[in-house]
Amino acid sequence: MCGRFCCSLEPNTIRMRLQEEKVLEQSDIEWVNEEKYHTSYNFCPWQFVPALFEHGQKHTKLIQSMQWGFIASWIKNASYQRPINARSETLIENQHGLFQKSKNAFRCVIAAEGFYEWNKKKQPFYIKRKDGQLMLFAGLYATSNVDGKVLTTCAIVTTETNNQAFQKIHNRIPVILEPQDVNTWIDKTKSFTDKTSALLRPFEGELDIYQVSTDVNSTKVDSSTLILPLDQKKSSISRFLQPSTTHDESKKSTPDIDKVKYSHTIVLSYCLF
Repeated sequence: MCGRFCCSLEPNTIRMRLQEEKVLEQSDIEWVNEEKYHTSYNFCPWQFVPALFEHGQKHTKLIQSMQWGFIASWIKNASYQRPINARSETLIENQHGLFQKSKNAFRCVIAAEGFYEWNKKKQPFYIKRKDGQLMLFAGLYATSNVDGKVLTTCAIVTTETNNQAFQKIHNRIPVILEPQDVNTWIDKTKSFTDKTSALLRPFEGELDIYQVSTDVNSTKVDSSTLILPLDQKKSSISRFLQPSTTHDESKKSTPDIDKVKYSHTIVLSYCLF
């Protein structure tokens, strides 16, 4: 399951990061509907997320702001229940169904910095790559005409996890692709074969996993503090709430002028007698 993630990067930064991490050969890639993308520390379903895919007979790589929440191309009704995730097992084992067309011809990669997951006690955790690279989620997309409006929507592919630390939180994790696997996944000349389905495996790299504030539970909250480790955020709040002692200390360290004068007067009088 993946229902929230973070991508606080501006479009040009995403382009540069994709080039630096060897996903793209150049950073001046076209971004379709760029104006619909807005950075967020708390992306939730129905928002527009950054997705990389191939387009046309020349297999041109494009980024597009796609709405998160999948609508198959043949669906015309906006009341349709839109899945945000696609199970890898369903894609591999099922030769029919909602994602059949997309898994063969409309595969994408959704860029993120990390994602959130909740354990059984409803405690949220933030998960990111330990090496600091982008998380490249395997995705599926479709373009449909819903109630007279053209929409391009997407879903994130999930799989069972084998990461022992993550298993304590949840048993499913987004499929996180390595940069060298992106081209294979989004290649429009390749249908959903053994080679592409083999990419739908648990992430084998190291992950940073830590508790974060329950503030992330609200879709209305969007702040950099959401990705702070819980103990670090509590420490920051404590420091903020701690009263300043500078003023009191200055009062203690500053002698009373009247008392000093009075003391000197007594000493002087004593000396004169």
